[in-house]
Amino acid sequence: MTHEDPEHRGKPPAMPSTSPSHSTSPPPNDPSSSNDPGPDYESEHPDAPLPHKPYRDDPELEEAEPWPIEDVDATAAAAGSKPRRAWLVRTKMFWLKNKGMFLVLLSQMFGASMNVITQVLEIHSSMHPFQVLFARMSITALVCYLYMWYAAVPAPFGAKPVRPLLLARATSGFLGVYGLYYSVQYLPLSEATVITFLAPIMTCYACSFWIPGETFSRRQQLAALVSLVGVVLIAHPFRARDALEDGNGDGNDDGDTPSSADSYHHVLATIVACVGVLGAAGAYTSIRMIGRRAHPLVSVTYFSSVTTVISFVAMAAVPGVPFRVPSTPVEWTLLTGLGVCGFLLQFLLTAGLSYVPPPSVSSGQGQGSRATSMVYTQMIFALFYDKVVWGSTLGPVSWAGSVLILACAIYVAVMQEGGKLDPKKPEREGGDTHAPYKDVEDGSD
Repeated sequence: MTHEDPEHRGKPPAMPSTSPSHSTSPPPNDPSSSNDPGPDYESEHPDAPLPHKPYRDDPELEEAEPWPIEDVDATAAAAGSKPRRAWLVRTKMFWLKNKGMFLVLLSQMFGASMNVITQVLEIHSSMHPFQVLFARMSITALVCYLYMWYAAVPAPFGAKPVRPLLLARATSGFLGVYGLYYSVQYLPLSEATVITFLAPIMTCYACSFWIPGETFSRRQQLAALVSLVGVVLIAHPFRARDALEDGNGDGNDDGDTPSSADSYHHVLATIVACVGVLGAAGAYTSIRMIGRRAHPLVSVTYFSSVTTVISFVAMAAVPGVPFRVPSTPVEWTLLTGLGVCGFLLQFLLTAGLSYVPPPSVSSGQGQGSRATSMVYTQMIFALFYDKVVWGSTLGPVSWAGSVLILACAIYVAVMQEGGKLDPKKPEREGGDTHAPYKDVEDGSD
């Protein structure tokens, strides 16, 4: 009979160990323990917990790691920028396609500014048009020569085949600018400006003779005749003019405004303005025939140089027109602004009329007629300057004549542009730089 230890009394007997080497239980985290069911058991058992292994240490999980929040935002921003890039591309294509028209539009703003400065110099400073032209064109010619030297413009005197056209452009341009400068002494700026709208009509008519593919139909000819009626209404030679008819409510007749001129000078200024229209039409036609065969600055240089020489000869030959140097800082400032505006006018106008869009946005044809039609926007700037500088507006009769001229000019421009849509009549204007024209053979220096 055995005696039990009082400490173990009431306790079940211990189970004998099957292996003497495992008499002591291994630690629970000991991987060498035979009681550990192993990873296979943990993965297969439905109640097994998920592994606590860091995902960045697992290659598979690291590859499947989602993008950070900032990367998602960058992707969304890149996707959102696609419409903006498309908008920029469309804007660039629109600019390249209509660049010539916008250049001519911008030139008209400087043209109206130049005309109102001319009015102030001729009326308030009593300068003759030849004196103003000499001062303006000498500054323009100097700027042209300096810029051509700085930019290393090729063929600064033009290629031999286009030199006759450059001289014709300069001579006719002088007639056009002198007619305008004389008329603004006795006509409101808006009236003198609207008469210049006859130039695009005459340009289309002249181009129908000199440029193959250009037409001028009977309806366009009728529109040209109707526009002449508008000129008569502006001149109204058979009716005495007064300040009230031209919108000058104060009725002053002290000779310090263009509207205060008498009937004789008003009609004479209208006739001289029409002569200037013929000169401007010749200049526009020459520019379109020259096209890209000469740099636009070369054309402006010819025009400013020829006008400077003619004005100097006129001041030396005409007794009543002496050579005059500006005597006040205001006159120097106005003449400087006149030269800058004149340079920008001629450069932008020439560049716009001779511009040809790249083939990627058009058929490679020029925009001569559409760009020429943008000269009508100068009427807006002229009305603005008449009201702000001189405090005058057009009267009913002058408004009627202006509307006739403007409507006919726009009609001729639209009809001329529509006639070019016929594929059987290829356009030959300033944009054609390869095939020769009637009066110029292709070649170079």
